[in-house]
Amino acid sequence: MEGTAFVLPAVLDLKAAGPLAEKFLALRGQNVVIDASKVERVGTQCVQILLSAAATWKDDMAPLAIAEPSDAFCAGLRLLGLSPETVMEKDIAQ
Repeated sequence: MEGTAFVLPAVLDLKAAGPLAEKFLALRGQNVVIDASKVERVGTQCVQILLSAAATWKDDMAPLAIAEPSDAFCAGLRLLGLSPETVMEKDIAQ
């Protein structure tokens, strides 16, 4: 998929949550490819933002994908019972 590349920071913790949410708001409506190759640590708050972004892009019928997820990114998601694929497939109850 082609689209705007968005490189996630190495640390997705509480401090990164605000800027992450703002970045997704700025990118809304665009085709976005999330580069998760540099992620070293994943926190719950940022995973919630990723889930919200996936649901928003799905509602907007715009493409959103996670590319090259690092082992640490995948491991962090697995701790929460998720994978990069399931994040992109999630429907958020409204």
